[in-house]
Amino acid sequence: MSEQKLGQLNIIAAVYGLQTVTEQIRNLITDGSPQTLSFIVNNKSIGEDGWVGQMKSITIVYDYDNGDLHVATAIEGDTISINPDKLGSQRPFIPEPFSGNNSLSVLAATYGPDDVTYKIKSFISSYNTLSFHVDNTTFGDPWYGIAKTLVIVLGKDHDVSAVEIFTERENCYIDLNEVIPTI
Repeated sequence: MSEQKLGQLNIIAAVYGLQTVTEQIRNLITDGSPQTLSFIVNNKSIGEDGWVGQMKSITIVYDYDNGDLHVATAIEGDTISINPDKLGSQRPFIPEPFSGNNSLSVLAATYGPDDVTYKIKSFISSYNTLSFHVDNTTFGDPWYGIAKTLVIVLGKDHDVSAVEIFTERENCYIDLNEVIPTI
């Protein structure tokens, strides 16, 4: 029996700085078998400045052929590449323990260039809320001397309902039972 080749790259959500840029990133996918994505992270490639005057990071939540969700991140000036050969080195997401019928899940979360999905999921209270201060004390400093954003992608299964973006030093409060879709 031959091994199945992964083919269709699905960009679930993409955030550059303070801006959701999902459609712009979808337009950068290279057709082929499999589809891939590779570009230099900068305003020109993405088509906008997601946080004027600041160095930015990009967060891309994706899957191949509607499989497990994965996250890729990079900082401005670096090259980001997504292809199925890289999937073995990345952790797929697992749902958080609370599973209310109408509540949302944390699909992905990044702080600057770091994947903090598992850490954010550990912050979910028994009331299905998130409440904490966004700073280097909470997440470490993955990008010394640069202002960072916390990006939290919320949804059910692979359907994104909201993308919440917080800047360093802000307070985060999200009630996962009452999030109003922003997408």
